[in-house]
Amino acid sequence: MLEKKDQYPEEDSLTKLSMDILIHAGNARENLVKGLDKLEEDDFEVASSLLKIAHKEIVIAHGLQTSTLQLEAEGKQIRYSPLFCHAQDTLMTAQSELLIADHLNRIFSKHSSGGNRE
Repeated sequence: MLEKKDQYPEEDSLTKLSMDILIHAGNARENLVKGLDKLEEDDFEVASSLLKIAHKEIVIAHGLQTSTLQLEAEGKQIRYSPLFCHAQDTLMTAQSELLIADHLNRIFSKHSSGGNRE
């Protein structure tokens, strides 16, 4: 009798991919939250460094997601996976938070250096 992993090899692959997306999106979120903490302390240099790390993690996670979606675009069926859906949601949330963190970093950096005070 075949073990479940032998019957559904793509299931293990999609599960691993989903977990990898979650790990990288989670790493991104962890760094962006630390970056926001540094921004709150007016430590713009460290905040920028942490946000750059977050961007790198997002790029990795997004690449993993895109490669999976391309398979479906090529006509290969990808089964529905709540875990993959959760991974995509986590990635999207981290991307949105990172966008806002980047804007806040630029705004606060500009105002702290005396630029464009209104």
